[in-house]
Amino acid sequence: MNREEEITETYLKSLGLRGIVFEPDGNNPPDFSIEGRIAVEVRRLNQHFFTENEVQGLEEHQIPLFKLVELCLHKFDSQYNGFSYWLSIRFHRPIDKGNINKKAITRSLTDFLIKPYPLPCDVKVTESIYFHIWSSQAVQGRVFRFAGGIDRESGGFVLAEFKKNFDHCVKEKTEKIKGYHERYNSWWLVLVDKIAYSFDEDEKKDIKSMVSVNPVWDKVIVLDGIKGKNILEINKNI
Repeated sequence: MNREEEITETYLKSLGLRGIVFEPDGNNPPDFSIEGRIAVEVRRLNQHFFTENEVQGLEEHQIPLFKLVELCLHKFDSQYNGFSYWLSIRFHRPIDKGNINKKAITRSLTDFLIKPYPLPCDVKVTESIYFHIWSSQAVQGRVFRFAGGIDRESGGFVLAEFKKNFDHCVKEKTEKIKGYHERYNSWWLVLVDKIAYSFDEDEKKDIKSMVSVNPVWDKVIVLDGIKGKNILEINKNI
């Protein structure tokens, strides 16, 4: 299994589902079956460059930086004093090495907490990294909540980028299962997210109204690409 399939298997087992089989039909779809009735296809939900002749994944450069931001943010949880903040990142290449960014992130957020700016605000971290910070509903023990980011090489805000790449991934997988659809009673698509990582309830409503899901899928589940938690679920009947 690749990493996305491992995350999906762990998630399916966490639901208490039984009879989970990996690649029940060999190299043909689906990636998993559940009790021989439900087919589950898995795909990384990543950001792409869309050109006339080519689609290229972009997340290879984002993942290490996003993981570093998540790690740094959690180190501030012990300083919780009743206030929480959403934080998104905007960056462009070239990106400094991890230790340089780690120190810069810690320094900039420490300065922000000592003397908070009027919100929402932008905070310069390095020459290539900026944070956008805005108010959040207070979450016990959480100072900063990561809301994903914007890659200046790709352009677009988080929700717009999510929609564009979500639609691309659904379309690609829909094409892949043609000819296999009748083998199973139900088809689920699991997308392991490498773009946004989390959404609040209002953002979930916005996304559901924006994205396009082919009716061949009874359910589309989006799992966060770091912890494997369900961050969005779209059911055909809803």
